[in-house]
Amino acid sequence: MSFWNIFCGLAVSDKGETITHVSDSISVSSNGTTYTRVGDNTYGSDGSFFTKMGQFSSDGSLRMRHTSTGIGAVFNDPDE
Repeated sequence: MSFWNIFCGLAVSDKGETITHVSDSISVSSNGTTYTRVGDNTYGSDGSFFTKMGQFSSDGSLRMRHTSTGIGAVFNDPDE
């Protein structure tokens, strides 16, 4: 499992992958995957799909402030 550090519009994993927010609904990964967020759902150009559930995501990831345990939660807005 990857661990992500989130810095504003950039997320960096412990494996060196980065995800950059291009706009409120579009993010691009360094591996070439484009993610599009529509409401609580995120669709990846690689066929991946995530649903936001509070701090959790449907891929089992958890976001806590500026860290995440998986890709899905990277797209969750932190609950303040």
